Amino acid sequence: MNRAALPLALSALLLTSAALAASVADVEKKGVLVLGTDPTFQPFEYKDASGNIVGFEIDIARAVAADLGVKLQISAVGFGALMPQSVTSGRVDMAISAITITPERAKVVGFSAPYYRSAQVFIVKGGNPKKFAWPASVKGKILGVQANTTGQYAAGDLLKPKGAVLKVYDDFAAGLADVQSGRIDALIGDAPTVTSLKTRLPGQFDQAGKALVAEDYGMVVARGSDLAAAANKTLARLKSSGAYQKLLEKWIVQK
Repeated sequence: MNRAALPLALSALLLTSAALAASVADVEKKGVLVLGTDPTFQPFEYKDASGNIVGFEIDIARAVAADLGVKLQISAVGFGALMPQSVTSGRVDMAISAITITPERAKVVGFSAPYYRSAQVFIVKGGNPKKFAWPASVKGKILGVQANTTGQYAAGDLLKPKGAVLKVYDDFAAGLADVQSGRIDALIGDAPTVTSLKTRLPGQFDQAGKALVAEDYGMVVARGSDLAAAANKTLARLKSSGAYQKLLEKWIVQK
């Protein structure tokens, strides 16, 4: 959600969320946990060669559904519509998509406990031909951000006042294409995304400069929903059993 618009819309969103908040009982009754995600963030969630949505966070969501004794139904939603509208409207029961926990978002939606610490970094074309660096001067640089992400918010707070020109994308892949073509100097994205890109597309992308901000990811539910507590119970089980570490090694940790 556009952060500047949040105070004006906050009351209406809170009322809507409270009215439509899905509970554990609701999910168990229908036998399905409807999950919203933007499947463009490999290795967190993406479409494989067969068109199936897979990834680190998808496996976590599957574990939550399994613990509730229900099936997982995945709905692909662009991030701009995913946060927070898909949750507050009741379109999905839960959202997971590298969603950063912030006090501002917590006024509108409910979060699980953090399950991954990441950072927003600068993705550049392989070899960094434009010699982009941060925190060196960014004045006049064209930087891509995805709509309604913490990367967009951080760029607005930290980079725009220094003279950076921000280009907003609904589709992260479109931003990557513009990095490759040279239409923008860098694209702001999640640190593990860079690692994944470098593995899948050797030589095409690099990370430049220092991280912009660090952040914690959480699963999102409607405010007041006990699904957050259910998600936390699953996270605790995964971590205590060693299954969480195995998921990290499967999807994120480079061996």
